[in-house]
Amino acid sequence: MAVSAWLGFALAALFFYPLAVALDADAYYLQWQLGDVVESIAALAGLTLILASLLFALWPRSGRLSTIGLVAAAALPLASFAAGASRQLPYDAAMRAAWEHQPLRIGLPAAVAGLLGLGLARWPHAFDRWFRRVLVLMSPISLVVFGTFIASAPPGDLVVNVDRIPAQAAQAVEKACTPVLALLFDELSFSYLYGEAGDVRPEFPEIGRFASASTNYLSVAAPGRETLTSLPSFLAARRVGDIRIEDDGIFELVEGHLLPFSATEPEGLFATARRLGFTTEMAGFYLPYCELLDGLADACQSLSFYKLSSPDGEFSPASPVLTTLVLWPRQFPFGLLKNPPFAMLQRTLVEQTTAFAIRPIRVVPPLFRFVHFSVPHLPFVFDAEGYDPPFDPLQTAPDAEYVRQLQYVDRLVGELVAYLRSTGAYEATTVVILSDHGFRFGGRERDPLHIPFIVKLAGQQRRVDVILASGGERLLKEIVERSCAA
Repeated sequence: MAVSAWLGFALAALFFYPLAVALDADAYYLQWQLGDVVESIAALAGLTLILASLLFALWPRSGRLSTIGLVAAAALPLASFAAGASRQLPYDAAMRAAWEHQPLRIGLPAAVAGLLGLGLARWPHAFDRWFRRVLVLMSPISLVVFGTFIASAPPGDLVVNVDRIPAQAAQAVEKACTPVLALLFDELSFSYLYGEAGDVRPEFPEIGRFASASTNYLSVAAPGRETLTSLPSFLAARRVGDIRIEDDGIFELVEGHLLPFSATEPEGLFATARRLGFTTEMAGFYLPYCELLDGLADACQSLSFYKLSSPDGEFSPASPVLTTLVLWPRQFPFGLLKNPPFAMLQRTLVEQTTAFAIRPIRVVPPLFRFVHFSVPHLPFVFDAEGYDPPFDPLQTAPDAEYVRQLQYVDRLVGELVAYLRSTGAYEATTVVILSDHGFRFGGRERDPLHIPFIVKLAGQQRRVDVILASGGERLLKEIVERSCAA
């Protein structure tokens, strides 16, 4: 029984190895909290009980059937360990590139399965003996995983949700500001959205209708090629050169020195909005925006792009299990189990950010709301009709899956505009549609730094085109400032 319990614990911990690796290297992106630690330990205990029960029945037995049972019980934990270990190798990027070749992607797993089958068929006793030895030799790794879970417990919960009575912002003298709703769609491409003539392509009718009575800024540059640099730049209202994540903090590389990044500087986006008298709100995924804004947002919701957790905060040991699968590689055969929970996560992210976007628009005091949507960025699980994940939602080439999800963004924009009209807030609100950068994998992408930037000013009824080049991080702040008329 002791052997079964120990090996059950060891296999369970091996399954969670990718999560432990992420907590050790990328905890910032997981937005890890004390409740997640408790859920993870509960999940580890539950999986240990299941596997220990199987091993208790199989370990004392001998013969091919018991060996097959042991291999089946250990297959998922060992595969998960391999997935986590691959992320720690110095040539991880080279492995991912090599794995894109279909003969290797299919042939290598088939070869491994074939060798295991051959060994079991030809030398069953030796195979059984060595397989058991491998499990025993690998079992100490479980202590590393458990130790990482314990060490990952934060001293205090990361702020990921804020919803409080608006702070008294300093009202600008003799200024009347109209509400501003900025909708940033991650990886929304100018080249895919607009045609050669500078009009929105006909396959995106809702955005086209919105743009036909808005100001189309046709020469706006993104502040960075990646979300990691673009979003901090928007928040700081200046172009941030290089962002690094170190431990549990975000740093800016300035003249060779890492300095703590601040989104709360006086000239930043949210500090400016507060100074003008706005109530401020933000929701988004990927970065912990509530922490970054440090009290500058009256309402805030930040979501992880990797961690599945209950949207209502309920205790769920299933969350770390699904998060572990999301952290697996997307390539075959790992993608077969990664894709379903990753698709579920994308749906949850869109549901939560959409719910935040349609919160009532505050007119007095005026509202500035900034929402960072996770679409049309992969995984590509939506089409024009809604949630409909394909077999491989992470396929980037050809670009058909990106285009179908872009059609969903078009539908989403139509629904958001219709909702604002139904509440009577649309005409009186400045609505901005923008992107952090283009589709980096797209064959039609001409310049991923050239982004859509469409502004429907309060009361605007006709289209205006602006071809003057500008930076998106400065322009968004200017739009907020312009919404306040003397």
